[in-house]
Amino acid sequence: MKTSFFKPILLRAYRAGVLVLIAWLLHRQHVWLAAQSHAPHSLEEVRKFLPEAASLGDVQPENGLQRVLDKDGETEGFIAETSPLSDDIIGYAGPTNSLIVFDVKARVVGVKLLRSEDTPEHVKKITASGSFFQAFKKLKLGAMDEPPKVDAVSGATLTSAAITEGVLRRLGQHAPSLRFPQEITIKEVRALVPDARTLDPLPQKHGLLAVKDSTGKVIAQAGRTAPSADSVIGYRGPSDCLFILSADGFKLQALDLRKSFDTPEYVGYVTGDQFYLKSFNGMTVESLAGLDFDKAGVEGVSGATQTSYAVAQGLKKRAKTLIAPPKKSLLSAYLPKAADWGLLAVIVVSLIMTFTSLRGRSWARWLHQSLLIGYAGLYCGALLSQGLLVGWAKHGLPWQNAPSLVLLAAFALAVPLFFRRQFYCHHYCPHGALQQWVAHRLPWQIKVPTTLGNWLEKIPAALLLMVLVIGILGLKVDINGLEAFDAWLIRVAGTSAVVIAVVGLLASLFMPMAYCRYGCPTGALLKFVRYTGEADCFGKKDAWALGFVLIAVLLPMLRGH
Repeated sequence: MKTSFFKPILLRAYRAGVLVLIAWLLHRQHVWLAAQSHAPHSLEEVRKFLPEAASLGDVQPENGLQRVLDKDGETEGFIAETSPLSDDIIGYAGPTNSLIVFDVKARVVGVKLLRSEDTPEHVKKITASGSFFQAFKKLKLGAMDEPPKVDAVSGATLTSAAITEGVLRRLGQHAPSLRFPQEITIKEVRALVPDARTLDPLPQKHGLLAVKDSTGKVIAQAGRTAPSADSVIGYRGPSDCLFILSADGFKLQALDLRKSFDTPEYVGYVTGDQFYLKSFNGMTVESLAGLDFDKAGVEGVSGATQTSYAVAQGLKKRAKTLIAPPKKSLLSAYLPKAADWGLLAVIVVSLIMTFTSLRGRSWARWLHQSLLIGYAGLYCGALLSQGLLVGWAKHGLPWQNAPSLVLLAAFALAVPLFFRRQFYCHHYCPHGALQQWVAHRLPWQIKVPTTLGNWLEKIPAALLLMVLVIGILGLKVDINGLEAFDAWLIRVAGTSAVVIAVVGLLASLFMPMAYCRYGCPTGALLKFVRYTGEADCFGKKDAWALGFVLIAVLLPMLRGH
């Protein structure tokens, strides 16, 4: 009794565990390979947008920008990458890193795709578009309060939408100060924090630096009011202040005036006042952002009222940029867009066909298959593939860009594992539905010899092994070209996928479901996870799966990682 109770649980857990482990190994290896592949920018790609570029300066730790210098060493503009800010933005199968080139006023003069982990055919469609990247021109760094609408590229909607989101997210980051270009130095920080030894950028913290002691412990955070305060004019000009926050970034601990374009005499009054700059100490960033000077009792320095108030106003303005926007709830973040509702309806109909007797009625099957072929296939191109699944394993799930596709994958894996039915292969796949339509249409049918059939049935598993090797080693091979499903994305379909799809359909005229039986690695994966009942037990496919895990573990070791 105990054995019959635990066996299905253990077997299902094993098969699910194999998939999770392989996905984790693919992700871990990708992270390592990505860390090795970062290359410096070439002047040639920058000169396409800034012809006078002669050299590249250092990357500024405060904002991640790299200065572009002319032959005289003067600033010609800036460049920035969307990565790592865009690394969590998944298009169809992976993220994209773009190069953004700015002029000296921090306005966009060009955007270029550097590298993409998304489907190659989708990426080619975007790079061939003459207008897509032009839409970003003249946008300004740090001025994304009302992001512009950039039209998606037809046929590569998810990929182009992800690239757009990555560029706009980068443009929304802290802009450089053109009036106060001098970066914060450890010397000036140490004057306020004596134990400070190193400064390190804080990712996604709007130009803040982590102040560390000799042991590497973060003891404070440092930042400056520029460029937020560049437009705040005192008596005659703006001022830039250094501020020190507590280690958690919650409270202000110290404030010092770095440089000012105001009247030197008035600046001297402010820096010489032993109480004014210290009057803000202990205030939280949130209270600074909403500071009412009268209620807080903040008084200007006698003889330099306008200059001192400009310092306070600049601090307040900078504090507002440090307040994180309210987090979206999971529901609002993952709520399907309008384009997803149709696909959700198809998934629901397919589930009904999977679990009810409607699947046995010819009229219902015909209507359902028409919906799959016409809407899910030709219109949406919403099919699962190895390229898609490997991309998700490496980079994460595109919850926000393609929630319906993620939901489809979840049902495709969970239904055969827990309910013993093949939801995806039998009741959703448009390519399988089309094969059912063409089956037995001709009187000439081919009976495959048993021995040959046994060998042909090993092809999907062999393709799965090939996909695993390509994914683990990071080989520049288009995995989508090993299957037929990209052919349904007609506007971006690759030659290999089209050939496989056509040959598979022609073969199905003479051998029913030929591609599903002899050529589909995704189908083989879903067949592996399926639990078939009490008679199911640990068998050859489970042993082969263990072998796949060992290969995924050993290949990086053989390569030196």
